[in-house]
Amino acid sequence: MADQQSQSPSHWFERHPKKAILGLVVILLLAATYGAEKLLAYINRTDNLVLFSERRYINLREILPGVDTVDVPPDKAVRESDDLVQKPYRVRTDARGFMLPYNRYEKPDLTLIFLGGSTVACIYVEEENRFPYLVGNLLSQKTGKKITSINSGVGGNNSLHSLNILLNKIIPARPDVVVMMHNINDLVGLIYDRTYWSNNPTRAAIVNFSFYKNLTGLKALSTLARDMYIPNLHAATRILSHKIFGKKVKDPDDEFAAIRGKKLTVDHAVIVDEFKKNLNTFINICRARRITPVLMTQFNRYKADPDPKVLKAMQGFESDSKIPIIEFIELYARFNDAIREVGKENGVVVIDLAALIPQDKQYIYDVVHLNTRGSRLAAQLISEGLYKQVPEFSGQRPDKTDP
Repeated sequence: MADQQSQSPSHWFERHPKKAILGLVVILLLAATYGAEKLLAYINRTDNLVLFSERRYINLREILPGVDTVDVPPDKAVRESDDLVQKPYRVRTDARGFMLPYNRYEKPDLTLIFLGGSTVACIYVEEENRFPYLVGNLLSQKTGKKITSINSGVGGNNSLHSLNILLNKIIPARPDVVVMMHNINDLVGLIYDRTYWSNNPTRAAIVNFSFYKNLTGLKALSTLARDMYIPNLHAATRILSHKIFGKKVKDPDDEFAAIRGKKLTVDHAVIVDEFKKNLNTFINICRARRITPVLMTQFNRYKADPDPKVLKAMQGFESDSKIPIIEFIELYARFNDAIREVGKENGVVVIDLAALIPQDKQYIYDVVHLNTRGSRLAAQLISEGLYKQVPEFSGQRPDKTDP
């Protein structure tokens, strides 16, 4: 018995010689492959000397597809608003990342999609009162047609982000009409970064993804996993902490922290021209794909004698950028004028919400975001404008071919 025990394999490698040899071969193959790659990289003068190469991706700024979660206004948004209620607002998207609800007909007569930033998304309005959804219902009543009206607004997006969404997400949905509204995000971004193609970590057109340089890649992955697998648990935890412990609802990271407080010089003509180029690009892409483009000016409370909350927000921007309030108001107005001018030059319908919606806290809870009453009014004005001015809704639908 003792002789049998002494002759038995003493460790794993002796007990599993085939597995050990296979494992060793795999390790050698991986090492040889990596060594060959580095040798060729050196010969081709493309050596990176790091294990994981940096990867660059086009930044498709969208709400994640297939989510059903809630968003709670951060403390800063509540402080700078009139009567914005700090409560959970439901946010849902379909498999393509378009906001719900919308009338999902199997074969709609017409499909309408709205593009823009947070002023289109209307996150802090109950989902059944967000104007892109209401417009579809109102147009269906006016026309007697099955109309699908989709909200593709995303907070923080500017017109370059919307062009990317138009190309890669909206055209495949084969809409008949696309309505775009931008102003404030383009204006602020161009003031701070002076270009749409900046290195701003959250708004850049291209994302640099890398593990070895910093924690950006790891943080991006953890945020993605959180939003995909536990969005409701994450939101519930934030709400519970706020209720039980009085913990603040965290304000979003300052996207322009590195620039704030520095004196900025703004070339008005240059940034207005940049904005116009994107508006023209939107129109040309739509027409090339047989989609009817529509532009909207942006409602706001920027005026010579602003309400106290608006004045405080404007003074904060003046302090951060060193740009006088009157100059910013002038620039904002010029951006809305640019929308009107580009629409007129191209024969495109412009729904002038800036002129139609009163600059009052009854409709707009901060400087540019609609409350429930304002969203309902916007839906009425937009549906009337589309019904009266856009052929798809008021007359014969043009022939349409595959995009």
